[in-house]
Amino acid sequence: MLTTRRLLQYIFLIPIFILILICPLVISTAAENSSLDHEAPIYEVPFSENIQHEIGNLCENNRLSYELVLAVYQVEGDNSTQTEDIKAKIEKLASYRDYWAAQGYCDEIVFDLMLLSEQRGIEGCAAFIENNNSYKQDDYVQKVTEYKYYLEQIDCVDESM
Repeated sequence: MLTTRRLLQYIFLIPIFILILICPLVISTAAENSSLDHEAPIYEVPFSENIQHEIGNLCENNRLSYELVLAVYQVEGDNSTQTEDIKAKIEKLASYRDYWAAQGYCDEIVFDLMLLSEQRGIEGCAAFIENNNSYKQDDYVQKVTEYKYYLEQIDCVDESM
């Protein structure tokens, strides 16, 4: 025969068992939804969807703009799909960004210097900005910036539909 005390123990154990059974389902569903929230958009660029997802993940890990990296590839005409090459380019861009940020430049200027360094290397970039007051007029910087802006506008239009 069940005593009142035993009955109360069972009543309190039932919600605990239910929580134990439901928690893994809730956590895995939340994890799936959060990964979908951070998924990069797919653009009409010369990369497959899988490569674009890979670029998006690498950009997120290196705190770089996905559209920026796609713009760099587009302007350079580089369609390399080798994972090692893509990873190396993204890490190199991040290192240029970190280098110029450590020099004390503001974010807007770091962006331009990062692109100039991608084109010329750090030493070449330093020499270029020393000899030119108007590095924003550099053709490479302008093309990458314009294409990045173009991709961002496409993304904004797609999200509003």
